[in-house]
Amino acid sequence: MTTLLEREHRELVTDPLDDISQQTGDSPYQVFFDWIDLALASFIGDEDAYQRPLVRYANDGRDEDTVRNLATLHANALGGLVLAMEQTNEDVLGGVYEHYGLTSNHFGQYFTPGAVSRAMAAMNLPDGDDLREATPESPLVIGDITGCGSGRLLVDSANHLRKISPETPAVYLGYDKDPICAKMAVLNFVLNDLTGYVLLGDALKLEAHRAWFVSVAQLVKGNHPVKALDADERDRVLARYFGMLPGDDVTEPATAHAASVEPALDVTLDSENTAQVGFDEFA
Repeated sequence: MTTLLEREHRELVTDPLDDISQQTGDSPYQVFFDWIDLALASFIGDEDAYQRPLVRYANDGRDEDTVRNLATLHANALGGLVLAMEQTNEDVLGGVYEHYGLTSNHFGQYFTPGAVSRAMAAMNLPDGDDLREATPESPLVIGDITGCGSGRLLVDSANHLRKISPETPAVYLGYDKDPICAKMAVLNFVLNDLTGYVLLGDALKLEAHRAWFVSVAQLVKGNHPVKALDADERDRVLARYFGMLPGDDVTEPATAHAASVEPALDVTLDSENTAQVGFDEFA
């Protein structure tokens, strides 16, 4: 089952990506992967990672103008994604992934349909009493750790929380084994203004090969909205939200969905701006 996107909305993203595929001969999967990496690198501020696909284009014998045009098409696809999201209020990114999955077995996953995801978000959020107990020092933690995919359920949970209790401070936690899915979740965190963490790895084993901290509020401080965490910082996230470190005996996955946790690190959220929780444990 796929996310139903109107053709006009989907093509805001897929037209530039398909143009890149036609010009380069790269598969749709390769182009999509490059696009995700370029967008993530721009949000992190990683110039080396951003240049990597462009250097490959140049090394394949293309001149500077052609490479610049391909970079522009990647940027147009990101702009189209933002516009399509504004027009539909849907997980367009996950929908584009699913669209390509209809013609390529490299895109091997399908995500919870939007209507179902929104219903699950409404059912799984705690009641008003629990929401009122959340504070900047002990925020509500909303997680999807059994395979967050493109982050659809987390985004829908955030949107529902903003409707019923917009002042409740919340931190979001995503976990997925698939690199593209984890990176898509990071992008959706940024584009939907979710503050929290995305981990790439096996939640059953509490493995985290990579992790990112996301907070659009960091832009106010002149920082990029995404920070790639090092190994020590990843361990601190696992210790804080799962109460365990890699290598500990794990018999079943921890449950983080809509759970409030006691702060285990020196973390204080901005009590003056609880609607936009902007903290960074690793500043």
